[in-house]
Amino acid sequence: MTAYLTGLGLAAAAGLNAWAVLIVAHGLVRLLPQEFAGPAAPLLEHPLLFQIALVLFLLEFVVDKIPLVDRLWHLAQTLLRPLAGALLGLACIPAEGWPARLGVGLSAAVVTLGTHVAKSTTRLTSTAATKGWTQIAVSLAEDFVAVLLAILVFFVPQVTPLFLVGLVLILLTYRRRVRRGLQVLFFRLQHPRRGARSA
Repeated sequence: MTAYLTGLGLAAAAGLNAWAVLIVAHGLVRLLPQEFAGPAAPLLEHPLLFQIALVLFLLEFVVDKIPLVDRLWHLAQTLLRPLAGALLGLACIPAEGWPARLGVGLSAAVVTLGTHVAKSTTRLTSTAATKGWTQIAVSLAEDFVAVLLAILVFFVPQVTPLFLVGLVLILLTYRRRVRRGLQVLFFRLQHPRRGARSA
């Protein structure tokens, strides 16, 4: 059960910043390899994955703090972050056979996507409300929380259910705002801040 909680917890953290969490997980798997019993653990430990994650983290660190450009970045991350979450889940959770591995990968990817959707919606709302002035501060806070959450769920995996319950409640409570945020993210609606400028 601990492996499941750890894997899903890391996947949830990846929804905030997948590359920072992959860097943290890479360090953890090298220090404590016995804690990563999943089939994808060797891939997580590979130096090339660390190098790719580091480059993408540095790119996100810059791009994520630029208004409007960050929107394009988040759109791309809608696909990439769940893949990173699936990798983290499969690195932690033992899974024999393709059906089990597919189930673990999909579960972790869904958790990552949920956190990513909540983050993206919050980002669009805060950007519209503050006209982009808090962009850097919010982005730095997200990076910090992603790393902190990854470390916390690894050493205290019992935190994972609490986080997941809170995430589900947030998505359900603010489902209309989430739906509108997704429409803005996928360019189906105009960003509120741009609409205010043109008014």
